[in-house]
Amino acid sequence: MDLIIRDVDPHAVKKIDDWAKKKKVSRQVYLKEFIEKATLLEMISNADESFEKQLQVNTLFMEKTADSLDELVGVLRELMADDE
Repeated sequence: MDLIIRDVDPHAVKKIDDWAKKKKVSRQVYLKEFIEKATLLEMISNADESFEKQLQVNTLFMEKTADSLDELVGVLRELMADDE
């Protein structure tokens, strides 16, 4: 898909051209890669936030499960002590 941007400040275009020249690519290639990387970074950031939230939920679930298991072990110990 094509993207056309008009009326860009000449100083900005010059800077972009300098960056592209350092990478030994054309302005078009540089801007294409820049735009694509920017969108990927946002997607990665969103995924990272989602994973972090899921990790918090999983941690809470594991803590509650551990507490429940501790209670169950306590009950079993009491039952075994009563049998002795």
